[in-house]
Amino acid sequence: MLAQTDYSAWATRLVLDVCSQLTPEQLDSELGASHSSVLRTLRHIHDGERVWLRRLIEVDNVRLPPGPAPEHSFELIVQSWPELWRGYREWIEAASEDELTEEISTLLPSTVLAGGAELRVPRWQIVLHAVNHSTFHRGQIITMLRSLGVTPPATDLTFYCLTL
Repeated sequence: MLAQTDYSAWATRLVLDVCSQLTPEQLDSELGASHSSVLRTLRHIHDGERVWLRRLIEVDNVRLPPGPAPEHSFELIVQSWPELWRGYREWIEAASEDELTEEISTLLPSTVLAGGAELRVPRWQIVLHAVNHSTFHRGQIITMLRSLGVTPPATDLTFYCLTL
């Protein structure tokens, strides 16, 4: 699982590097994607990684927060993201096989599923969900960058493997 989280961190760094060259207007431009702008999509990815890491660490905190992602600035997201990546790495390195396979219950807010729901999965699936979620939305940002006339970075897993 470290390989997957390291890949996700690498790909997000590349996207952030390109996005740092955008103007504030470009970052927040309505582009019609699921979270409408590059910045709002970055906030959503960042918040998802933050929430799921907290869920892995805080065993007794079973309820995911409702509502939209906090409206952090681009600069704050760039500054705080490495801490999340370190958090995943440290948690995975310290987790025993029993902790990775232990099923935990999470109460999803009604904004995720109408009426809310209980999600019961092993912790390793939460880690892979966080990586997959980030990959999905990074792809949307790639499309938004193209629509802004910006050449996006190559974030495919194959390119990551070439850096190893």
